[in-house]
Amino acid sequence: MYYKVSPVIIIVLIVMVVFVASVGVVLAVKGSRKANNNDNVVASTDIEPQLQLELSSEKEGQSKVTITANATTEDVEGIQSIVLPDGSQKRGDYAEYEVTKNGKYTFEAKGNNGVSTSLAIEVKNIREASSSEPYIPEGFSHIEGEAETGYVIEDKFGNQFVWVPVPSGKLTRNTLSNTKYEDNISTLGNSVAQNYGFYMARYEASSFDRNGARMAASMKGKMPWTNISYSDAAQMASDMGSAFDYQECQTALMNSAAWDTVLAWIDETEENYSTDISQGNYSGELRNTGETEDDIKNNICDLAGNVREWTTEIFKETTPVTNTSKNKNKNAVNEVPVSETVTYRVIRGGSANLDRPASSHAGYKENTSEAYWGFRMILYK
Repeated sequence: MYYKVSPVIIIVLIVMVVFVASVGVVLAVKGSRKANNNDNVVASTDIEPQLQLELSSEKEGQSKVTITANATTEDVEGIQSIVLPDGSQKRGDYAEYEVTKNGKYTFEAKGNNGVSTSLAIEVKNIREASSSEPYIPEGFSHIEGEAETGYVIEDKFGNQFVWVPVPSGKLTRNTLSNTKYEDNISTLGNSVAQNYGFYMARYEASSFDRNGARMAASMKGKMPWTNISYSDAAQMASDMGSAFDYQECQTALMNSAAWDTVLAWIDETEENYSTDISQGNYSGELRNTGETEDDIKNNICDLAGNVREWTTEIFKETTPVTNTSKNKNKNAVNEVPVSETVTYRVIRGGSANLDRPASSHAGYKENTSEAYWGFRMILYK
């Protein structure tokens, strides 16, 4: 039997066939794209980041060096972070790392694709801490002398300091065992323990005008700054570093340990200098800094005479005082023994009008001043 198929049914069947074929093609394309995308993901994990390391300076004698790390990658995901030698991470593709010791430093670059790479760089040009190898603070330059006999540095304004070598890394303090004397030398002591020395102002402090402000200076040929109390001298000495824009070091008033360490160093080559009064300006009249030639020792001027110098050392003097009170029961007077402690600041050395050796001590109230009293700074990291 023969059946005639309707044209409508034939059209519907054709449409269905075309639809099914189209869906198959779309699914095939999607599957192909998915496979291709998966292929790309797998391929990206094979791309390693690249690291480039550079030193901020290769000049010998540096106190510190900055290592810069740049990371790059061809992977579209980019760089995730850089792992620094101390284990910390810096997000992104750039990092800086400051070092103060020679050695190898390893960095790691991490890509967002999970792949990482490492690279090391060796630092060789940092100055090893030594009493015979003075560090030169930023803004200073070496102008004369050797470490053992007076290494002199100068800033752009003309302030000069002399390196005091301390091979043992420990300061000398002659009054350490005397309970009447006290001094806080921990900050300087820590610096000396690391650097085996410190800088002392070459000259007694003088007054310097900068932009209308009065500040303490260490310059040759200047009249010493006198008639200044301990409190003001300590403040001016402390402010010197910021006043002259020192970046790496700080300034302070001389302390007892710095003074005694300097004298011990000079006594090594100048026998009995610390207890001698035959050298120095004891003429009765003040002289400009550095003008007394027989009191220039290891390039340090006027430690013995010219002006006496304030230090941070404290001297405590205890004196008995009688406290009188009335006994109410017996209507009599009782005398109760008590004591009173007075605190002084210590001045070292002699002056133009007083024959005292460089090692001498004398205590005075902080708010007192005199025409032959001055001060001096120290400079250290």
